[in-house]
Amino acid sequence: MRWDISGTFAAYAVPGALLAVAFVIKLPLLRRAWQDPILRATALLLGIGAIVFASLPPANLHRLNQFTGIPNFAGVWVYSLLTAYCGACLWLIITWREPPSPVRRRRTRLVWMAYTAIIAGLWTTFLLGDHHVERLRDLDTYYANTPWMREFGMLYLVAHMVSALVAAGMLWAWYKEVEDTWLRRAVIFLQVAYALGFVFDVAKIAAIGARWSGRDWDWLSTYVAPPFAMAEALLVATGFIAGQAGPVAEERRRLVRTHRRLRPLWQTMLTVTAPAAPATGRVSGAALRLELRRAAINDGLLKLAPHLSAVRRERVRTAAAAAGHPDAEARGIAGAVDILIAADLLHLPAAEAEPPTGEGQSGHHAPASGLSDSELESIAHALRFHAPVIDRFRRQAAAMEGLTAHA
Repeated sequence: MRWDISGTFAAYAVPGALLAVAFVIKLPLLRRAWQDPILRATALLLGIGAIVFASLPPANLHRLNQFTGIPNFAGVWVYSLLTAYCGACLWLIITWREPPSPVRRRRTRLVWMAYTAIIAGLWTTFLLGDHHVERLRDLDTYYANTPWMREFGMLYLVAHMVSALVAAGMLWAWYKEVEDTWLRRAVIFLQVAYALGFVFDVAKIAAIGARWSGRDWDWLSTYVAPPFAMAEALLVATGFIAGQAGPVAEERRRLVRTHRRLRPLWQTMLTVTAPAAPATGRVSGAALRLELRRAAINDGLLKLAPHLSAVRRERVRTAAAAAGHPDAEARGIAGAVDILIAADLLHLPAAEAEPPTGEGQSGHHAPASGLSDSELESIAHALRFHAPVIDRFRRQAAAMEGLTAHA
């Protein structure tokens, strides 16, 4: 008994559902940015792929034939969609790879002219051929020796093979130029996909060629080839989605990670000034949440600015480095101590909060803009992981500055 994955409903339902979900996810963005050619090409690719997989289960093929009253109408329907899918793949690769230019427009126009001609050829040969016997699984081999139906099957397979070879060649040339990690991953996905598509074509053509020479290799077409086509479609969709969604997901992850890292510093600033708007929340996006958190931190730093001291930070940094802390860690500890001392000074009566000579008001204080994002993250990291060390240096700095109540 042969392994027949292509005969199961799940073999088509799972990839079809994934493609449909990806298409639906793209729809809101497509409505907002319809002019983006990459977005249009991606949506077309996903939409066609979902329709193809919804059509491919043998029961659905039979329903299509019954609905139209034309035996094997489902064959020309599916082959036309798959040809359009191939054209969408090449369109997306060209649009993705090349910047907008007359050359790019000319190439994409040629792609669609060629694939439109192929689809027209499929319908012409199908209408001219004798296909009165419904074949749901072995259309290519059953009609391999039938005039016009023979050309019908070979036209699709040759077009598919050429598209796989052209796409693979374009991707190979592109891969050598790509530096972006996600884009390289996408290109690898697509290279593997088109290699699998080529295997599909070879298996199909070999089975048809065997029929021409009087041999029966139908199993190559019926059982071996379809899984390669399914894997190709999934990898193509995955490659294009990964190349576009990957950087977006990575950026969001970076924003969420930064937002989380700044939490200890943000909590410290809440003792200085309350944020004007909630700095967290599930309703807003990651970028907005991070912006609100940074705004709250900067508001606090602006309020602490008269009491922040570059001299104090440098003194604590030197002491922390002498105690064995790496330079980046020592700077974070020094910044945290400086902020905590400034917060103490802020809450003292005005007469007691006057900084010692040579500190704070002498021109060495750091405005909020003096701390970069990486420095803020370093301070937040120190507040989270080095609280005992910070507390010790804070007491030393307070004693040195005469803040006996906090020493």
